Amino acid sequence: MFDTGTGPGVLPAPSPAPLGLFRRARGLDAGERALVALVVCREAGRMDLAQDHARTAAEALRDPFAVTLLLEEGLPSPLTGRLGALATAAGALARHQPALGQAELDRLASNGVDADDLLCLVTTVAEASGRLHIAAPERGA
Repeated sequence: MFDTGTGPGVLPAPSPAPLGLFRRARGLDAGERALVALVVCREAGRMDLAQDHARTAAEALRDPFAVTLLLEEGLPSPLTGRLGALATAAGALARHQPALGQAELDRLASNGVDADDLLCLVTTVAEASGRLHIAAPERGA
């Protein structure tokens, strides 16, 4: 019925989008993404998932003390510097009504977070939030 061959003037079918479409060459490293996912899961009350992300973050960041402190204390973030800025921003984006205010943006910028990092932060929060909803769908829906 359909000619699936490629001949002169016929373009091959496009290949599927690569996995990790939102993973860019630049942006947050794996440890920072795991830390962001930790915050999202902890704020959603999923400590089991938060602990999984904490193990990944502690190993990748090579700072188990900071990761454990964030896991135990939560938000507002007890961390300072870049990790504290990322955790605070992730928490602001993980709320029911996400809002990243000027104070969070200024803190991120002062800790060396550029536009690529910010894009990666937002997509990581969205991805982690989406996985939470897939893992535990709302009851009564």
